[in-house]
Amino acid sequence: MNSQLIEELDALGGEILPANLRDCDEIVLNQPGFTARIALWGGHLVSFKPSGQEDWLFQSENPGGQSRFGRRHFGVPVCWPWFGAHSDDEDMPAHGVARYFRWQLTEVGRFSNGDVKIVLSLASKDHPLIEEMVPQAFELRQIMRLGETCSVQLAAANLSDEPMMISEALHTYLHIGDNAKARITGLEGCPYVDKFDGGAVKLQQGAIMPCDTLDRVYDQAPQQVTLHDPVFKRTMTITSEGSQSTVVWNPGEALAKLRTDLEDDEYRSFVCIEAANALQHTYHLAPGELRTLTQTIQCEPIGD
Repeated sequence: MNSQLIEELDALGGEILPANLRDCDEIVLNQPGFTARIALWGGHLVSFKPSGQEDWLFQSENPGGQSRFGRRHFGVPVCWPWFGAHSDDEDMPAHGVARYFRWQLTEVGRFSNGDVKIVLSLASKDHPLIEEMVPQAFELRQIMRLGETCSVQLAAANLSDEPMMISEALHTYLHIGDNAKARITGLEGCPYVDKFDGGAVKLQQGAIMPCDTLDRVYDQAPQQVTLHDPVFKRTMTITSEGSQSTVVWNPGEALAKLRTDLEDDEYRSFVCIEAANALQHTYHLAPGELRTLTQTIQCEPIGD
């Protein structure tokens, strides 16, 4: 990493802690209004904690995700170029390759309104194992915008001469006080595939409550949904761009106890609301084409 980037990061009140998270470098930002952590291994935002608030993002304390292809239950992992299991090869890691390799810090700065800007990149040419797993050359960039809101934009470019079949998600773990009391609004009337019910297609009736035992891919979903958290006394508005699907996930008590990568009761402290292009919205990324997927979180307090 070049010295200029280190200096620019230092000027922002940030530093890189070597081998701090899952034995990989971690960017730590300390701002007057918030703190944030960004993992270079997997290239994702781990924590965003405004002053005086609970973290907006959840982090599991379970070490089960430390293996090379272990799952990581914290922050905003990137699922790319496939979401879920690989369609043809069961030996491939779940949710693609992007979250299992080290990303590079490529830009540090501020937006015109003062928000912090952090840019990470992942190029297939820099990782021989990626080239073995994905035949087409590609480059990914993440632009993280951190200030009064928290935004992640994933840009994917196909650098090969062949089209790429893409399904993707920003697998956002939202931190909540109690999943039995939290509810999600904005998806009323939307059809969804219930993966916990054999892929049955259903229609959302009313708000999602409780936020428990959910594995749903919503179609025709609006670009904005709201998470109501009476325990942390806040509402979180999640806005997506470039997505045709919204995924809502929480493993529930029974599945959480079977997993080796979550503590038994941690399912109560998060629900995932994910900007995605999945199932029937899988698409071809043409040679030379660039597409973006963005998710922004805004938080407002609610009264007693």
